[in-house]
Amino acid sequence: MSTRKTASKRRPKTHRDALGSTEQLPSGRWRARYKRDGATFPAPRTFATKQDALDWLASERADRARGIWHDPNLGKVKLTDFATDWLASRSDLAARTVAAYQAMLDGYILPRIGGPRGVELGRLTLAEITPAVVRAWWSVVLIEARERIKARHERAQLRQHPARTWALENGYAVKLTGRIPPAALAAWKAAGSPLPAPAREAIEDVSTDPGRVTAVNAYRVLRNVMNAAVHDELITSNPCKIPGAGTNHHPERPTATPAEVATIAEHMPPRLAAAVTLAAWSGLRFGEVFALARRHIDLDAGTVRVERALIVVHGEPVRFGKPKTHSSRRTVYLPQFVLEEVRAHLSAYVPAAQSALVFSLENGEPLTSARLSRYYRAARAAAGRPDLRFHDLRHTGATLAYSAGASMREVQNRLGHSTNRAAAIYAHAADGSDAVLAHRLDALYAPPAEPPTPPDTPTPAPPVSLADRRRAA
Repeated sequence: MSTRKTASKRRPKTHRDALGSTEQLPSGRWRARYKRDGATFPAPRTFATKQDALDWLASERADRARGIWHDPNLGKVKLTDFATDWLASRSDLAARTVAAYQAMLDGYILPRIGGPRGVELGRLTLAEITPAVVRAWWSVVLIEARERIKARHERAQLRQHPARTWALENGYAVKLTGRIPPAALAAWKAAGSPLPAPAREAIEDVSTDPGRVTAVNAYRVLRNVMNAAVHDELITSNPCKIPGAGTNHHPERPTATPAEVATIAEHMPPRLAAAVTLAAWSGLRFGEVFALARRHIDLDAGTVRVERALIVVHGEPVRFGKPKTHSSRRTVYLPQFVLEEVRAHLSAYVPAAQSALVFSLENGEPLTSARLSRYYRAARAAAGRPDLRFHDLRHTGATLAYSAGASMREVQNRLGHSTNRAAAIYAHAADGSDAVLAHRLDALYAPPAEPPTPPDTPTPAPPVSLADRRRAA
């Protein structure tokens, strides 16, 4: 008898009404569910009171009445399956972008990261990925990306002889691998055989928050995937709602002076010197510069026509593809001194065939970014600019154009930007408008100079005007 009474007390109390059914669990909490078209839809959570359960049922009924009800069963697709299909369907993306997205999915989004107690989004369904889950994943990604970057720098330093590191930093023409030139090795020993700074310090010099760029890129990819799930009506809203997680504040982009550009070009292999000059004064991207063929250069008109780009994806053959955006297809006019250097380069290094690459290896094959880096690193060190990437020559081109009086729209067209937002990033580096304004204010409002003193009286010391004082300062 007592056993029956105990079992009876533990049996949930079920209540049915027009909205659906609610039942009280042995814990005292309440569960709610309803049926539609033969399918049962339980609430995603339990409720403290019966009224809370009824309120949830009422909200579901109101959504059906307004036509905004969402079938929760649609979100039961696993993130791994959906993300894989989504990326495979993105035929609009460039090959390098697809590779970058895949790297973020494989490295930070789908697998477990952060150890046994970490987060594994790939095993979750779309409906299970809530804002709270994304926040937990984001905190782990920041730590994981930082640790991976530090470990990579430490491994690189262990592989490289300290004399090679010192020689590269001090402008010696040494290769990244192979035998260190005796002169560079002797100079290193004469300097006291200095050892490179610890990897941790080197990373902090490059970035005050190492790993954040990688984490931001991973977050953006996840947000894009979840946006696609919302668009496909598999979930009602995007759970990626962390303020600022998709934004990375880049440090000021470095630029080179014309003299530094000339020095870098001078220390490049002769058949690649003009590539540095062209990149700095035209604003072309790396892939655009090294995809140019003879047919793309019009010496009479003084133009370079961009209609394709070199596609370099790790693990894949080098090939040519479409430029980055539709606006990247453009014709760029060159300054006369740059055109003359290109003319001399074509005459010395490029075969007569219209399909011949303007900048290539000795055998005419395309030059990869890895091969270029070997030459460019030593050349920029010779110019005293070890911080200057090849892509920064594009920034240099934009800055030089602004300095010459170009408008934002003109720079946007020259660099092939689809919006003026990217062009605006370069604009402030060459913005001298405030200095011009100060000079105009000075000319309008500086106190007038005192009239000259007659010659028959002693000449007092001339008064110093406000403008003179400002100039002296």
